[in-house]
Amino acid sequence: MTDGRTAWEGTRDRWTRVEPALTRGLLLFAFVLSLVAQFVTPVGDALEGKVYLGGALFTLVGYVLYGAVQDLKSSLHPAARHEVQAGDLGQYFTEVLTSDPRIDAVGFTGETVVEQLKLCLERRDLRGHPQVRLRVIVPDFGRPMEVPGRVVDGRAEDDPDWRRELDEKVRRNAAAMHALSGRLCAGRKGKLHAEFRVLHISPFLKFCMIGREQLFDGIYDHVVQGPASEPPEREVLDLMGYDALLTHWHIDSGAVAREKIRQRGVLFDTLWRVARPLTPPAS
Repeated sequence: MTDGRTAWEGTRDRWTRVEPALTRGLLLFAFVLSLVAQFVTPVGDALEGKVYLGGALFTLVGYVLYGAVQDLKSSLHPAARHEVQAGDLGQYFTEVLTSDPRIDAVGFTGETVVEQLKLCLERRDLRGHPQVRLRVIVPDFGRPMEVPGRVVDGRAEDDPDWRRELDEKVRRNAAAMHALSGRLCAGRKGKLHAEFRVLHISPFLKFCMIGREQLFDGIYDHVVQGPASEPPEREVLDLMGYDALLTHWHIDSGAVAREKIRQRGVLFDTLWRVARPLTPPAS
């Protein structure tokens, strides 16, 4: 079924590209044919000549209008893909709040999505009564890893203290979503159901999905080495991604975009199913 659907979508997309040119060609052919008929028809048949001339003019007008409509349609159609700043996700969240969106994300600590969603839902001019479901998967900072980690004699090593800081940051982000949910409910402004899960995965993975209609895809492509923010003194490796460029894919942009979104959706659903809930820290 998947292969059949993919083949059909490919045929549909090819027809979508061919159809405007074919229609324009037929209209132009009809115009030329009508115009030629005007001059080869017997002169005495004036009425028929007027019909030919009128038909030619009507076809020409149709050709021009069709071209204008197609140009307008092309300008409004989402690009197959384009790059956006991770810090600009909020504008896309705002656009879909009226549709009660589901937002799925995989990230380092969840900070990018949390901060952008907070800005959207805390706006004073928030309209409607949005109901948002947020699901975030983050690395399991309870298990050893070298990046993020510390640098010893030029080599990356696991840093339990640094992992503990990152784990606390994840929990702060989860707590911020829980608190925002309470404020929205108390003020009768909307509903937010947020859930974090952890999995032993590469912290470089970074993407966000709005339903299964939009995908923001990227990685943490900036590793910074510097002094730790808390004692003991040491050099640590940190990942930076708030200002990273994400490739934006929209489901209305063709078969390639739909397949990319489908693949990321399958990946997220698989990871979510095997991940474990973020549990309270051990006392």
